[in-house]
Amino acid sequence: MTAIVAGAASNNTQNWNQLDWKQIRRHVYRIQSRIAKAVQEKRWGKVKALQRLLTCSRSAKLLAVKMMMRNKGAKTPGIDKVLWTSPNQYWDAAFSLRIKSYKAQPLRRIYIPKSNGKKRPLGIPTLHDRAMQALFALALKPVAETSSDSHSYGFREKRSLHDAIKQSFICLAMKVSAPWILEADIKGCFDHISHDWLLENIPLPKAILNQWLKSGFIDSSAFYETHEGTPQGGIISPILCNMALDGLQDLVIKGRNKKRRKLNIIRYADDFIITGASEDILLSEIKPDVERFFAKRGLTLSTKKTRLTHINEGFDFLGFTLRKFKHKLIIKPAKQKTSQLLARIRKLLAQCHGIPFYAMLCKLNSVLRGWAYAHRKVVVKEIFSFIDNNVFKQVANWLRKEHRNKNGSWINKAYHKQNKGRFSWGSHYVRKEGEVKWVELFRMADVPVRYHTKIRSEANPYDRQDYVYFRQRAEVNRKTAIRDRLFLSSDAYAKLTQWK
Repeated sequence: MTAIVAGAASNNTQNWNQLDWKQIRRHVYRIQSRIAKAVQEKRWGKVKALQRLLTCSRSAKLLAVKMMMRNKGAKTPGIDKVLWTSPNQYWDAAFSLRIKSYKAQPLRRIYIPKSNGKKRPLGIPTLHDRAMQALFALALKPVAETSSDSHSYGFREKRSLHDAIKQSFICLAMKVSAPWILEADIKGCFDHISHDWLLENIPLPKAILNQWLKSGFIDSSAFYETHEGTPQGGIISPILCNMALDGLQDLVIKGRNKKRRKLNIIRYADDFIITGASEDILLSEIKPDVERFFAKRGLTLSTKKTRLTHINEGFDFLGFTLRKFKHKLIIKPAKQKTSQLLARIRKLLAQCHGIPFYAMLCKLNSVLRGWAYAHRKVVVKEIFSFIDNNVFKQVANWLRKEHRNKNGSWINKAYHKQNKGRFSWGSHYVRKEGEVKWVELFRMADVPVRYHTKIRSEANPYDRQDYVYFRQRAEVNRKTAIRDRLFLSSDAYAKLTQWK
C-alpha cells in the first residue's frame, strides 16, 4: 500500500511540474473574454452559463491553486492549520475543488496594527476556502471589470494607485478646474457591507456566496457569527467591495451639468474624492445623494475623514499631497509618508548592530530603492535630496556606534570612499565565488523622475479589442525599466547611449 501511495505522489508531482501554464492561462482567458462580451451585451443568462463552465473547468482549478500559492498569504494557515507545501498537494487540492460537496469553514481572526495605533481585524480562510474563492474570482473578475466605474482604480487589474493620482491631476491642474474637493472615506467598508445587497446583486451562485458571508470566525477559541461585511483577508473580498461601490460615478455625474458644476469623482477602493465648483454643490446636492447610495448597501461615511477642502489649502489623497501654488498644481509625497520612511530607517539601523557594514547597506538600500521607485512619478526631487541627507547622517551615526574605539578620520578612511567621481558611504565585500563586489549607499536623487501615463479610462483587460493596447503599454513599461536599470548601473552613460 505504501508503494502505491508513493508512486501516485511522484506522478502527481511530475504532472504538476510539466503543466503548460501558458496554454492553461490562454484557455481561462478565452472563457473570461466571452463572459466580458456577454456582460457588454447584457446577456446575463449566458454570463451565468459561462461562469459555470469556467468554475468547472480543469484549467481554472489548476490556475486558481497556482495563483493562491504565489500569494504571500499562502504560508498563513486557517483554523485547520493545514499548509500545502508540495506539488503533490497542489495537484490534489486543485481536483478537490468541487461545488456540490463544498462547505466553507469559519475564519481564523487575527489583528494587524494600523498607522493610527489601532488594530485591523483580518479573517483568514482555510487554504481550501481560499482556493475556492480564487476559482470563483476568475469567473467574477470579467463581470466586475466590464461593469465597473471608469475612474475606479483600487483592486483592479492593470490599474494602480498612480492612475488615480494622475486622474486627480487631470481634473485639478487647469486654471478653470474645480477649486473645491470633497474628501470622503467609508467607515469600516469591508466590515459593514450588507449581506442582503451582496446576495441580491453579485452574479455568483447564492449558495456559495452565502457560505462565505455567513461562515463566521473563531477568535480566542470562541465562535462568532457574521451578519454583515466581507472578511478582510479573503481573496474575493476586494472584488465584492468594488462591485458594491460601483455606480457611485453615475450617481454623482449622470443627470447633472458636469462641466458647469465641474464634477469629477476619483475612487481607489473605499477612498474617494469628488470635485465641484462650489461648497454648496458638494454639501447640498452631492453629499446627501452619496449618503443615500451607501445606506442601501449598509455603509456610512466616516465623519472624521470626510471633509471639504479648497485646492489652495491642499489635501492628502492616497499618500500624496495635492495643492495649488499660484494656479499651479503640485503633487508630492505626503509628509506623513516621509516621516514614516525615516522612522523605519532608524528602526532598521537600530536592529543592524553587530553585522558587517556591507550587509547593513544591502538591507538599507532595498528599503530606499523601493520607496524611491514607488514615489518617483510626482514632483519629488527635493524630497529625495532631503531623505538622502538625513540617511547619510544616520549611517554616519551608526558607524560611530559600531566603532566606538575609532575616531572620525579612521571611519572616513575605511568607509567614505570615492567611486565614479563622488564620495559616498560604501564597502567592498567578497562573494562566495571569490568575486570582490562594491556596495555603496543608495541615493534617491539618482532615480530619474518618470511621470505616469494613465491607463485609458474605458480599457478592459478582458475585452479582446483592448488586447493590443495592454500589450503595447506593457512593452513601454518594460523598456522604461531597462533604461532606468542602465542609468543606475556601472558605465551607465556608455550603456545609455548604446541603448538609445
